[in-house]
Amino acid sequence: MNKYRLKLVHRKIRIIPIFILVLTAACSHLAEDHPTGIWLGKMETQQGICPHDRMAALRIDKKKILFSPDNGALVLTGIYHKKEHPRHFVAVLHRTDMDHKPYDLIFEGKAKDKNIIGTYGTPDCRATITFYRPHHYGLSNAIAH
Repeated sequence: MNKYRLKLVHRKIRIIPIFILVLTAACSHLAEDHPTGIWLGKMETQQGICPHDRMAALRIDKKKILFSPDNGALVLTGIYHKKEHPRHFVAVLHRTDMDHKPYDLIFEGKAKDKNIIGTYGTPDCRATITFYRPHHYGLSNAIAH
């Protein structure tokens, strides 16, 4: 190979790491900028008894939020406001106990970097959850629309 071709190949090789860095930055979505989709996380009990052996799921659509603390046995619903900054997600399920007294199951979360950090609360449980995007979307229908 002549010197000109060697210089050309050398320049192309130097560009590859920069291209990979730019591509990686473009593909890594911050939760604040792109919260829609499926999010999964495990509960860390702060107080009381919480379901901790199953994955909690959060689905954020264009306007609706669905949260399930225990893989679909309960589904809390809420509304998502796209223009709200910082992002704030709230989902509620109204229930009644055996004595016909009403109580609420509440999820509240905020976008932080690439995750959504949330708190789940019931009369018997208080837990924090760090949600992450799964690497594959095989569970995309884990929570019904």
